[in-house]
Amino acid sequence: MIRFGPAGNPINFFKSELGKDRLNAPVWVRSIGLNANERQMTYGARMKEEDAIKFGNLAEKNDVALSVHGPYYVVLTSEKSRVIKNSIKELIKTAHLTELMRAKRVVFHPGFGNNADKVIKNIRIIEKEKPKNVFLLPETMGKLSQLGSLDDVLKICENTECLPCIDFGHLYARSLGNLKTKEDFKKILITIEKRLGKKILNTLHCHFYPVDFTQKGEKVHRAVTEKNVFPIFEPFAELIKEFNMSPVLISESKDSQDMGALQMKKTMQKLLKNEH
Repeated sequence: MIRFGPAGNPINFFKSELGKDRLNAPVWVRSIGLNANERQMTYGARMKEEDAIKFGNLAEKNDVALSVHGPYYVVLTSEKSRVIKNSIKELIKTAHLTELMRAKRVVFHPGFGNNADKVIKNIRIIEKEKPKNVFLLPETMGKLSQLGSLDDVLKICENTECLPCIDFGHLYARSLGNLKTKEDFKKILITIEKRLGKKILNTLHCHFYPVDFTQKGEKVHRAVTEKNVFPIFEPFAELIKEFNMSPVLISESKDSQDMGALQMKKTMQKLLKNEH
């Protein structure tokens, strides 16, 4: 099953009757026809344990697949041992709350520079402490100064228990706009399959949304409702069908994550319908 959902809570959630309580997010997501949600813990794993359990129950009841985005201030490449120590602690804490939600995936930003080995070393420390059924997902990053090329992320996954989070907006920005054709997307999928296997490719965790970039890479997220924004989903959608994948597709479209997710769902349904 392909899963579609927003990152965090879009503006439309807060405009709705359910938006009075953030714990209602999975109920709202389901009510608009989506079935995934990435809980944002980007400013810290600050959720009461009982709330995490409640949130997970609501998600399960509404068949909404949950994932969690870990704190932005996690930097596993830092030169400062205090920062590394705190980053490890925060990711373990995030993984614990993720388990209480009965979710399995924690997305995180690997850090800066090009020291993937340092990230691998620190992840191995986390893997001894975190719940066994929760996986860490290093995300492909959009700025050239960040650790998080496709190769970086795959290397981390090859040397740990991590799964990849493929952020196509970031890869588009990082490649300075060289992610437009079906062939461009196909190269990425073939590389993932070759290095991590078909099973991981089939259940890939993806972020998809349009983005602006400069020579340094990612500049700002754009909204799917705007004109002439890239990357566009269609070429990737065709490959999801061809490769027979069941990915989780999370939209980070600016202030319109729900619209982005619904647009992907519509595109996908149209493609699969034409099959029959």
